[in-house]
Amino acid sequence: MSLRACLIAVASLGLCFSASAEDDAKSLKGVASVIDGDTIDIHGERVRLNGFDTPEEGARCGLVNVYQSAALALSDFIGTQTVDCALTGKDRRDRHIGTCSVGGVELGEHMVSAGWGRDWPRYSKRAYADEEKTARAAKAGLWGLDCPADLWGTRNYD
Repeated sequence: MSLRACLIAVASLGLCFSASAEDDAKSLKGVASVIDGDTIDIHGERVRLNGFDTPEEGARCGLVNVYQSAALALSDFIGTQTVDCALTGKDRRDRHIGTCSVGGVELGEHMVSAGWGRDWPRYSKRAYADEEKTARAAKAGLWGLDCPADLWGTRNYD
């Protein structure tokens, strides 16, 4: 996409993909809709937020629907602000994988710090380990509930 076409797209839709000839790095920018605690949609493009995980659909802790709580926490944080994503590839569901931020705050860091997600070292290389440790100690978000260990099933987070 030419710079002029990108600027027109940004002005009219708040959407822009850019590619580097060297590394095919892409970016996506715009107002996002939250799909769940670790997935957003920007103008029809799904982005799986990289490096952290939140509970899957149907996850509950007693009466608390933690799947919905994580999604609402992300939605409340993003609001109507522009989300800026650096895309690194696609996952098995054909969603973009990206590290995204709002107002200079990276979404994974925010979600893990707030206790609504956990570090996934396989993908993050422990980027959010300190945030998770602090959130657990403070009993923030999910860590303040009685059953956080049961919320992620059999996934390995080591």
